Amino acid sequence: MEQAKLVVELRNKKGKEINKKLRREGNIPAVLYSPHDEKNTLLKVKKVDLLKLTSTKKHRGMINLEINEGEKKSDRLAIIKDIQYNLLKKEFVHIDFYGVTLKEKLTVEVGIELVGTPAGVKEGGGILEVGLREIEIECLPSQIPESLKVDISHLKINDHLIAGELELPEGVRLLTEPEVIVAAVHPPTKAEEVAEKEEKEEEGGEVKGTPEKTEKKGVEEKAEK
Repeated sequence: MEQAKLVVELRNKKGKEINKKLRREGNIPAVLYSPHDEKNTLLKVKKVDLLKLTSTKKHRGMINLEINEGEKKSDRLAIIKDIQYNLLKKEFVHIDFYGVTLKEKLTVEVGIELVGTPAGVKEGGGILEVGLREIEIECLPSQIPESLKVDISHLKINDHLIAGELELPEGVRLLTEPEVIVAAVHPPTKAEEVAEKEEKEEEGGEVKGTPEKTEKKGVEEKAEK
Protein backbone atom coordinates (compact mmCIF):
# COMPACT_ATOMS: atom_id res chain seq x y z
CA MET A 1 0.00 0.00 0.00
CA GLU A 2 1.27 3.46 -0.89
CA GLN A 3 2.14 5.44 2.23
CA ALA A 4 -0.01 8.49 2.89
CA LYS A 5 1.16 11.77 4.40
CA LEU A 6 -0.76 14.02 6.77
CA VAL A 7 0.25 17.35 8.29
CA VAL A 8 -0.76 17.83 11.94
CA GLU A 9 0.00 20.41 14.63
CA LEU A 10 0.76 20.11 18.30
CA ARG A 11 -1.75 21.54 20.77
CA ASN A 12 -1.33 22.07 24.50
CA LYS A 13 -4.92 22.42 25.66
CA LYS A 14 -7.68 19.86 25.98
CA GLY A 15 -11.27 19.65 27.13
CA LYS A 16 -14.78 19.62 25.69
CA GLU A 17 -15.07 23.36 25.08
CA ILE A 18 -11.56 23.61 23.65
CA ASN A 19 -12.33 20.80 21.22
CA LYS A 20 -15.59 22.45 20.15
CA LYS A 21 -13.67 25.64 19.43
CA LEU A 22 -11.12 23.70 17.36
CA ARG A 23 -13.87 22.18 15.23
CA ARG A 24 -15.51 25.57 14.67
CA GLU A 25 -12.15 26.79 13.38
CA GLY A 26 -11.90 23.91 10.92
CA ASN A 27 -9.59 21.67 12.97
CA ILE A 28 -10.20 18.21 14.38
CA PRO A 29 -8.73 17.27 17.80
CA ALA A 30 -6.50 14.21 17.75
CA VAL A 31 -4.11 12.26 19.93
CA LEU A 32 -1.01 10.19 19.18
CA TYR A 33 0.01 7.33 21.47
CA SER A 34 2.00 4.09 21.49
CA PRO A 35 3.60 1.69 23.98
CA HIS A 36 6.93 3.40 23.30
CA ASP A 37 5.75 6.87 24.32
CA GLU A 38 5.91 8.06 27.92
CA LYS A 39 2.82 10.22 27.40
CA ASN A 40 0.17 10.92 24.79
CA THR A 41 0.77 13.71 22.27
CA LEU A 42 -2.14 16.10 21.71
CA LEU A 43 -2.61 17.09 18.08
CA LYS A 44 -4.96 18.88 15.75
CA VAL A 45 -5.49 18.25 12.04
CA LYS A 46 -7.17 20.44 9.44
CA LYS A 47 -10.60 19.12 8.52
CA VAL A 48 -9.97 19.59 4.78
CA ASP A 49 -6.78 17.50 4.98
CA LEU A 50 -8.56 14.76 6.91
CA LEU A 51 -11.44 14.69 4.42
CA LYS A 52 -8.97 14.38 1.57
CA LEU A 53 -7.17 11.50 3.28
CA THR A 54 -10.30 9.54 4.26
CA SER A 55 -11.82 9.91 0.79
CA THR A 56 -9.23 7.37 -0.37
CA LYS A 57 -8.25 3.96 0.99
CA LYS A 58 -4.83 5.25 2.00
CA HIS A 59 -6.07 6.11 5.50
CA ARG A 60 -6.40 2.38 6.23
CA GLY A 61 -2.65 1.85 6.07
CA MET A 62 0.48 3.44 7.43
CA ILE A 63 0.58 7.25 7.53
CA ASN A 64 3.56 9.57 7.77
CA LEU A 65 2.56 12.27 10.22
CA GLU A 66 4.37 15.58 9.74
CA ILE A 67 4.09 17.14 13.19
CA ASN A 68 4.45 20.92 13.26
CA GLU A 69 5.37 22.85 16.40
CA GLY A 70 5.93 26.39 15.24
CA GLU A 71 9.10 26.38 13.17
CA LYS A 72 10.06 22.93 14.45
CA LYS A 73 8.94 19.86 12.46
CA SER A 74 9.21 16.12 13.02
CA ASP A 75 7.94 12.99 11.30
CA ARG A 76 6.24 9.99 12.87
CA LEU A 77 4.84 6.80 11.38
CA ALA A 78 1.34 5.94 12.58
CA ILE A 79 -1.96 4.34 11.70
CA ILE A 80 -5.44 5.64 12.39
CA LYS A 81 -6.65 3.56 15.31
CA ASP A 82 -10.02 5.20 15.81
CA ILE A 83 -12.23 7.76 14.08
CA GLN A 84 -15.17 9.28 15.92
CA TYR A 85 -17.80 10.75 13.62
CA ASN A 86 -21.02 12.54 14.55
CA LEU A 87 -23.73 11.25 12.21
CA LEU A 88 -26.23 13.95 13.13
CA LYS A 89 -23.87 16.85 12.46
CA LYS A 90 -21.97 14.97 9.75
CA GLU A 91 -18.59 15.95 11.12
CA PHE A 92 -15.45 14.40 12.58
CA VAL A 93 -15.27 14.49 16.37
CA HIS A 94 -11.89 13.04 17.28
CA ILE A 95 -9.04 11.00 15.77
CA ASP A 96 -6.72 8.50 17.47
CA PHE A 97 -3.31 7.92 15.89
CA TYR A 98 -1.24 4.92 16.98
CA GLY A 99 2.51 5.25 16.59
CA VAL A 100 4.18 2.30 14.86
CA THR A 101 7.61 0.95 14.00
CA LEU A 102 8.39 -0.97 10.82
CA LYS A 103 9.52 -4.09 12.67
CA GLU A 104 6.56 -4.57 15.02
CA LYS A 105 3.41 -6.39 13.92
CA LEU A 106 0.02 -4.74 14.37
CA THR A 107 -3.53 -5.95 14.87
CA VAL A 108 -5.85 -4.05 12.50
CA GLU A 109 -9.17 -4.42 10.74
CA VAL A 110 -9.35 -4.40 6.96
CA GLY A 111 -12.43 -4.11 4.75
CA ILE A 112 -13.71 -6.85 2.44
CA GLU A 113 -14.73 -5.98 -1.13
CA LEU A 114 -17.03 -8.55 -2.70
CA VAL A 115 -16.47 -8.85 -6.45
CA GLY A 116 -18.88 -10.34 -8.98
CA THR A 117 -22.47 -11.58 -8.87
CA PRO A 118 -22.98 -15.06 -7.40
CA ALA A 119 -24.13 -17.70 -9.89
CA GLY A 120 -26.94 -18.58 -7.50
CA VAL A 121 -28.25 -15.03 -7.68
CA LYS A 122 -27.77 -14.53 -11.40
CA GLU A 123 -29.09 -17.91 -12.54
CA GLY A 124 -31.21 -19.23 -9.70
CA GLY A 125 -32.86 -16.09 -8.34
CA GLY A 126 -31.26 -16.53 -4.92
CA ILE A 127 -30.35 -13.73 -2.55
CA LEU A 128 -26.90 -12.79 -1.32
CA GLU A 129 -26.43 -12.29 2.42
CA VAL A 130 -23.27 -10.50 3.54
CA GLY A 131 -22.19 -11.73 6.94
CA LEU A 132 -18.88 -9.94 7.31
CA ARG A 133 -17.63 -6.65 5.88
CA GLU A 134 -14.20 -6.56 7.52
CA ILE A 135 -11.78 -8.95 9.18
CA GLU A 136 -9.13 -8.63 11.86
CA ILE A 137 -5.58 -9.38 10.79
CA GLU A 138 -2.02 -9.24 12.11
CA CYS A 139 0.88 -8.01 10.00
CA LEU A 140 3.70 -5.51 9.74
CA PRO A 141 2.68 -1.88 9.08
CA SER A 142 4.08 -2.04 5.56
CA GLN A 143 1.94 -5.10 4.79
CA ILE A 144 -1.48 -3.65 5.66
CA PRO A 145 -3.68 -4.09 2.55
CA GLU A 146 -6.07 -1.35 1.45
CA SER A 147 -8.82 -3.97 1.33
CA LEU A 148 -9.35 -7.61 0.47
CA LYS A 149 -11.05 -8.23 -2.86
CA VAL A 150 -13.02 -11.48 -2.82
CA ASP A 151 -14.55 -13.07 -5.93
CA ILE A 152 -17.96 -14.53 -5.07
CA SER A 153 -19.19 -15.18 -8.62
CA HIS A 154 -18.78 -18.96 -8.13
CA LEU A 155 -21.23 -19.17 -5.22
CA LYS A 156 -24.36 -21.17 -6.01
CA ILE A 157 -27.59 -21.44 -4.01
CA ASN A 158 -26.88 -22.75 -0.48
CA ASP A 159 -23.14 -22.05 -0.93
CA HIS A 160 -21.24 -19.87 1.49
CA LEU A 161 -17.76 -18.43 1.96
CA ILE A 162 -16.04 -18.37 5.37
CA ALA A 163 -13.23 -16.17 6.66
CA GLY A 164 -10.79 -19.08 6.69
CA GLU A 165 -11.18 -19.45 2.91
CA LEU A 166 -10.03 -15.91 2.14
CA GLU A 167 -6.74 -15.54 0.30
CA LEU A 168 -4.49 -13.27 2.35
CA PRO A 169 -1.34 -11.48 1.16
CA GLU A 170 2.01 -12.89 2.20
CA GLY A 171 2.87 -12.04 5.79
CA VAL A 172 -0.73 -11.38 6.80
CA ARG A 173 -2.32 -13.62 9.46
CA LEU A 174 -6.08 -13.97 10.02
CA LEU A 175 -7.27 -13.26 13.57
CA THR A 176 -11.01 -13.40 12.89
CA GLU A 177 -12.56 -16.79 13.65
CA PRO A 178 -12.05 -18.83 10.44
CA GLU A 179 -15.56 -20.33 10.54
CA VAL A 180 -17.34 -16.96 10.43
CA ILE A 181 -19.44 -16.65 7.26
CA VAL A 182 -18.38 -13.83 4.94
CA ALA A 183 -21.11 -14.30 2.33
CA ALA A 184 -23.89 -16.82 1.63
CA VAL A 185 -26.45 -17.38 -1.12
CA HIS A 186 -29.93 -18.39 0.03
CA PRO A 187 -32.80 -19.92 -1.96
CA PRO A 188 -35.45 -17.50 -3.28
CA THR A 189 -37.93 -18.68 -0.63
CA LYS A 190 -35.71 -17.15 2.07
CA ALA A 191 -35.19 -13.86 0.30
CA GLU A 192 -37.82 -11.97 2.27
CA GLU A 193 -36.54 -13.32 5.59
CA VAL A 194 -32.92 -12.35 4.87
CA ALA A 195 -33.92 -8.91 3.59
CA GLU A 196 -35.88 -8.26 6.79
CA LYS A 197 -32.90 -9.33 8.91
CA GLU A 198 -30.51 -7.00 7.07
CA GLU A 199 -32.98 -4.12 7.40
CA LYS A 200 -33.12 -4.58 11.19
CA GLU A 201 -29.32 -4.72 11.39
CA GLU A 202 -29.02 -1.44 9.46
CA GLU A 203 -31.52 0.28 11.76
CA GLY A 204 -29.72 -0.73 14.94
CA GLY A 205 -26.11 -1.00 13.79
CA GLU A 206 -23.00 1.12 14.07
CA VAL A 207 -21.15 3.05 11.40
CA LYS A 208 -17.77 1.37 10.90
CA GLY A 209 -14.47 2.93 9.96
CA THR A 210 -10.98 0.67 9.03
CA PRO A 211 -8.53 0.10 10.40
CA GLU A 212 -10.29 2.42 12.84
CA LYS A 213 -13.64 1.98 14.71
CA THR A 214 -16.18 4.75 14.74
CA GLU A 215 -18.64 5.94 17.33
CA LYS A 216 -22.27 4.98 17.65
CA LYS A 217 -24.84 7.41 16.26
CA GLY A 218 -25.20 10.54 18.31
CA VAL A 219 -21.94 10.33 20.29
CA GLU A 220 -20.66 13.82 20.74
CA GLU A 221 -17.28 13.53 22.41
CA LYS A 222 -14.55 11.11 23.44
CA ALA A 223 -12.52 11.65 26.58
CA GLU A 224 -8.99 12.79 25.89
CA LYS A 225 -6.38 10.30 26.80
